[in-house]
Amino acid sequence: MSDHDIGSLMKAAAERQLAVAALQKKYAASESIPTEQLVRDMRELLATERVVLDAIITLFVKLGQAGD
Repeated sequence: MSDHDIGSLMKAAAERQLAVAALQKKYAASESIPTEQLVRDMRELLATERVVLDAIITLFVKLGQAGD
């Protein structure tokens, strides 16, 4: 596992955390959110989740290959 791999995972996790915090702030300040906006925001949040999961899976695969 390289420093680059760890850096990529940390970056993806930080971006996910920022996205969640931004949505929490946005929704805390609003009394009413249109359904379309909520759907767009949830899609964006899921996209950041996929990035983090892809990074984690890649690290586990590389760890498995290094162990062989």
